[in-house]
Amino acid sequence: MTKRSSIRKTALSLIAATALAGLSGGAIAAAADDDRLDAAWEDLTADQEGILTASQFAKLNNPAFQAAATKICEGYELDQVKFAQGLNEATATGPEDMSEIDAKRWEAAVLFRLGASYGIFLAEGNAKSDDFCKSAAEFKADADSTNVWK
Repeated sequence: MTKRSSIRKTALSLIAATALAGLSGGAIAAAADDDRLDAAWEDLTADQEGILTASQFAKLNNPAFQAAATKICEGYELDQVKFAQGLNEATATGPEDMSEIDAKRWEAAVLFRLGASYGIFLAEGNAKSDDFCKSAAEFKADADSTNVWK
């Protein structure tokens, strides 16, 4: 294993851990981890460097997860204002000193990652909807979570 691939593997593990932590401490139970599409998450985060920080990626996953829950679970509806605020919070700070063209490319890359995260959450949720909806209920009940539902 090369030093670069070792660093990449470590970085991916840190990004994935941060992304899961961003969903709240108890939102995704350890047993439900088997429901995760790990290879898809690894592919999504493989080229993350320079686009979003691990913290931003985790914050972007919050609204993506919650949007997916509205499609899979009964009783969830997005609050569009809160959803927009959540996206803004996750992406308010991009890389410094970007040209206007680079800023547009960065915004497109961020939206791509939001859509990809949303798609993975839809796939995971539809594959194991009981576990997914249980995670959504735990997330909603967690007073410390940032909720974008009505």
